[in-house]
Amino acid sequence: MPSPVKYSASNLKSIHLLRALLREASYLPDAGACQYFRRYIISRFKAYQPAKNAATTGGFERYRHKGFKRRHISIIEERTSENQKKARKALNYLRRANNGHLPCLEKIMLLTYGRMGERRYALLNDLFKPEPPANEELVETQEEPAPLQRLYYSNKHFLAFFGTPRKVSDNEIKIDISDQYPRLRAVLTSQTARHIALHRDISSSTVVAPTKNVWERTMPIKRARNIVRRWYKLVMGKLLPPLPDEEWDRLRGLSTGDIRWEGVVQGRTPATVPYFRPESTNDSQENTLRKGLIPVTPSYGDKPRGKKRPHVITPRLMKRLYAKLLALSCKVEWNSERNKWTVQWGPQHEMNPRIYFAPVDESLFEGVDDRGRLVRPAKTKSQAYVPRWPYYNPNFKAIYGEEIPA
Repeated sequence: MPSPVKYSASNLKSIHLLRALLREASYLPDAGACQYFRRYIISRFKAYQPAKNAATTGGFERYRHKGFKRRHISIIEERTSENQKKARKALNYLRRANNGHLPCLEKIMLLTYGRMGERRYALLNDLFKPEPPANEELVETQEEPAPLQRLYYSNKHFLAFFGTPRKVSDNEIKIDISDQYPRLRAVLTSQTARHIALHRDISSSTVVAPTKNVWERTMPIKRARNIVRRWYKLVMGKLLPPLPDEEWDRLRGLSTGDIRWEGVVQGRTPATVPYFRPESTNDSQENTLRKGLIPVTPSYGDKPRGKKRPHVITPRLMKRLYAKLLALSCKVEWNSERNKWTVQWGPQHEMNPRIYFAPVDESLFEGVDDRGRLVRPAKTKSQAYVPRWPYYNPNFKAIYGEEIPA
């Protein structure tokens, strides 16, 4: 019979953090966010679990992701303190999101639906898969190096996504996405045309590169390759990959109200101590001193749920949040009539709602300018005003040929 595992204080601290993170993740106001963060939390803790404490069953396999790798015991011991600090920050972040702090809640929803973070890269990997060829001749062509790989004498992976350069002018060429990646080209072109981005827009869906340098010589191959690499890194960092059709339709239903929101999950009742011993005079003085040292304004994570939290999570709030996510999400469908991939984005007017002005009686704002200040009449010069400064000159008659007026 194996001896029971002995937990140290550090191990118990990690276990308590894991339970607290899983409990707080179950309170998130979105079912997809609950599942995503539960899977993510367990996979990260499994990666830093010693092999001797690992479960013998394969039940945890469903929580493994592509980057899962169990760390060595020396690495685990070295990074334990740092990872526990990160876990405490993540726990506080989840609490702030559940308390209604909108920036935290929005970021959690963006991570869940692949607009940023690890899931975005997973969706991009599906988008980067080439289209299967229609016949055997195209199979042989697809196995050959890409045009830019042959032109730049390089086997870099990012060069495989581009087609043959085409000449625009004597000093410029344009490089489009290859025909082997029609879904990637459709999403990139659509996002660029609609000016949709999480931060800054994508300037162009094609690479525009000069053919000559400042000395009017042919562009060196290494510099031409670096121009394509910089464009690829910049654009792919802003590209918003499409969601699966079922997930996009569900997100649209939640934003329009066709699908009912699940509601806020009620928190667990905190544990209470059944027995209270009478406090002595020293204990009461110590408790009074401790209360005086506690800051008056607690952090967002420590604020209880109620009216004093930043926002009350209501169906209306979640509906607007789903509409904002839908405006940043798309799905790709095959159009048999046009024989090409079409990209469908969420409505953009939800992100910038128009301001409607109610009719107001104009008499309320009479005599007030656009800044709300009183309009004063302009001052006019009196007709009897006569400037006096030249009359003080003793040579007035010699200069002006007139007598000084009375």
